[in-house]
Amino acid sequence: MAHGVRVRFTRYSVASLVATGISQLVLFALYGWGVLGALAASTVAFVVGAVPHFVMIRWWAWGQRGMPKLTRQVVGYLVVTLLGGLVSVVLTAGADWLIGPLVEDRAARTLVLNVTYVLSGLPVFVAKYAFLDRVFAQDAYAATNSTRVRAANPVAPGTTSS
Repeated sequence: MAHGVRVRFTRYSVASLVATGISQLVLFALYGWGVLGALAASTVAFVVGAVPHFVMIRWWAWGQRGMPKLTRQVVGYLVVTLLGGLVSVVLTAGADWLIGPLVEDRAARTLVLNVTYVLSGLPVFVAKYAFLDRVFAQDAYAATNSTRVRAANPVAPGTTSS
């Protein structure tokens, strides 16, 4: 793995852990305290974590600044993140539906939902990185290479090419 890819993947992973932590706290609070049901709580938790995640990966992991390509990046991020989020939300709500009749203790159910939420995101983690790397890194690569000019036949100073 190239150094740049390792750095981006590491930063993406750290940003994902931070966003997951934020989502977990929101899910724990909203569901654990009985404010919302599993479906609504996991949906809110997902959205609350996704916003800082986008900012962190765009600015820190891929070093993107400013407005150029922002619309394309937001759309790409939304598509892949909504698909991954849909999986997390559906599996979390499904876990609640399955364990609800079996486990009455709200704290135990909250723990199961938090574990389900985290584990449901693992299968799409690397695929999501690969897709986002194409979206963000391609823009970074195009920006760094757009000003380079290469000579067709470079010739040392003071010599001729014949």
